[in-house]
Order: sequence, then C-alpha cells, then structure tokens
Amino acid sequence: MAANPPARPARKPGSFLNILLFVLMFYVLLNEDIRTGMGDFIDTALGPAIGFGGQYPVLTVMIAGTLMVLLTTAVRHFTTDWLEMAKSQAYMREFQREFAAARKENNTYRLKKLTEKQPEVMQKQAEMSSKQLKTMPYTMIIVVPLFAWLLHFLTTSVDYTFYSNPWNPTVDMFGTNVFPNWILLYMTLSIPVGALVQKSMKFLSWKNRWQPRHPEVHE
Repeated sequence: MAANPPARPARKPGSFLNILLFVLMFYVLLNEDIRTGMGDFIDTALGPAIGFGGQYPVLTVMIAGTLMVLLTTAVRHFTTDWLEMAKSQAYMREFQREFAAARKENNTYRLKKLTEKQPEVMQKQAEMSSKQLKTMPYTMIIVVPLFAWLLHFLTTSVDYTFYSNPWNPTVDMFGTNVFPNWILLYMTLSIPVGALVQKSMKFLSWKNRWQPRHPEVHE
C-alpha cells in the first residue's frame, strides 16, 4: 500500500487576518476619499494640538513623526518575544561560527554534519522573520491614520510648503526624490528617534527581567 503523503500544515487563521488587515490599511491610504475623510476627522484633535496654525510645518512633521514612532515602537516591543528572538539569533550566530571554522579547517566530516543541520537553521530564521512581520498590521493601524492626517494637514493648512536643508535652501515638501519630500523629512526626523526608543526599551526589559533568569542568552 502506498504511503500517504505528509499532511500540509494548516494555515493559521491569524495569518489570513493579518494579511487582510494589511491590505485594508493600504487601500485606505491609497483611496483619496477615505484618506481625506480620515485626515479631516483626526485633524479635529491633532490640528489644534500640534498644527500651530500651519506656521511651523517642519515642527509639526517632527512631532507627528515622534508620536508615530513612540506608538509603533511600543506596539512592536510588547508584541515581540525578544527573549525568543535573542535565543534564535544566538543559535544562528553559533552555527555560522562553527560552519566558518569547519570550512577554514577543511573538516569535511564537520562540514557534512553542519550542512545536514542547515535546513533546521534556515527554518528557525524564517520563523523569526515571520514573527517580526506579524506585528506590521498592528503598527499600520497607527501609521495609516497619522500619515493621512499629515498629508491632509500639509495640503489644507500650510501656505508655504518649502523648507531648507544644508544642500538646498528651498525644498518643496511635495517634490519627489524616490519618495515625496515630506515623507523623507518624516523619515529623517523620526527614524533616529525610533531606533533610540527601541534600543532603550529592549535594554531596560533585558536588564530588569531576562538577564538574571537567562544568563546564557546574555553571554
């Protein structure tokens, strides 16, 4: 009797919901009517708070970007198992170190054993990447409305849409260099803040909760 083929792993319902949410968020961002309505609604709160009457658009972009980064970083931090990720990264680093050492020593037996183990390592890496992507739809719930508001604010409340940088004294926010300049401005101002906040939160969590209980991962 022929052997039954191995059963395919069932797709997790959460994965489908994440994909659906991700697509929906992009649809909202690309649909002008929905985006404008969302931006106008959010403007009732953020406009008076950080709009400054349209007088300081760069400051508004900086504050909105910082708010967006703080919220999305908090979501990623509290929905990511950093301990499990640290263990996986340590496992892969050790495997790569042993593989490089075996290749340098021309140890064919060790190379054969490590090559047989490589699919397992690749699977661990794929699982880690998949877990990182799972948080993206949740951060999009924050990013899409704030981007919708920023675009609405810049197009309706700002009379002078130029700013200066070291290489160009008159940069049009709605000009394009790969991305629109207002998005590049947001990225320039917010990405360093996001990196600093993420590193700080991970450091505090590791120091207070994980390092005393898992010294082997720390090492």
